Amino acid sequence: MTFQGLILSLKELNIAGPKDPERFIMEDGLTELLDGIYRYGVQIINLDMFHADTPEKVGSVLSLHQLSPENCLFLAAASHVLSLAEALGIAAVGYVNPSLPPQELSGAVITIEGFDEVDFYFLERMYQRFHGIPWTVIETERCILREQEIGDLEAMYRIYQGETVAKYIEPLNEDWKKEEEYTRAYIKNMYVFYGYGMWAAVEKATGKIIGKAGLNNRELHGKPSLELGYLIGEEYQGRGFATELCEGILQFAREGTEFEEIHCLIEKGNGISVHLAEKLGFLWQEELKIQGRDMQRYTKPLQF
Repeated sequence: MTFQGLILSLKELNIAGPKDPERFIMEDGLTELLDGIYRYGVQIINLDMFHADTPEKVGSVLSLHQLSPENCLFLAAASHVLSLAEALGIAAVGYVNPSLPPQELSGAVITIEGFDEVDFYFLERMYQRFHGIPWTVIETERCILREQEIGDLEAMYRIYQGETVAKYIEPLNEDWKKEEEYTRAYIKNMYVFYGYGMWAAVEKATGKIIGKAGLNNRELHGKPSLELGYLIGEEYQGRGFATELCEGILQFAREGTEFEEIHCLIEKGNGISVHLAEKLGFLWQEELKIQGRDMQRYTKPLQF
């Protein structure tokens, strides 16, 4: 399932006001988006050209262009355009057009007020979010970090059974269904709301899940804080994967969050994780108890 068609009404995207000498004006960012999106093999379907104002007519236009609804995304500035997307089960990004009266756009995956940060990759991610397709967030030399999906659970249960893993990591729920429910809620809420979380680590060469790594939210001394976390399966340990993944995550944290520092919380006695934290530039701060466990807190600045 891939993003292949962008459906819109140029008339509804017109920002020209009644006093503008030009009758049609698009935001500069939108012009750049439409000019460049063809490079990615995406067709642009302007509904105005076909007078497609019903779901049936839109379906016919898509068939004419050999597109399926599941491969398309609407860019909707008006309620009636968004209603077409909803009727056809098509993903939609809402746009607040300042020249239009207030519109009902709550059914969109996201609503934007401009196009400065909108490109093909942004639209592709909104398409993926609508269809529950996990985002690939970070790519390193040997691995990718992507959002978790329910299909990962079998591999995760196997990884958690490793002796060195079980020693310092809370186990997964013994009840598969409860763990599945928790994972679904985590995917729905953590990734969507924060834009980060614990991601599945996949080895490029084999396509196998080798663990997970990412960012957690913590409250430390009454202050919202960011924590770096990782878990590497026993058979993949000692090969530099943790260092490689954590370096990628730290770069993401610097560029993609507004936190000034990041923490590692390491259980006392876990010398391997202490060594990795120090190698990554973290400095010891204190010992503290978390859920009855003796932990050491290491910290590294993110913003300079």
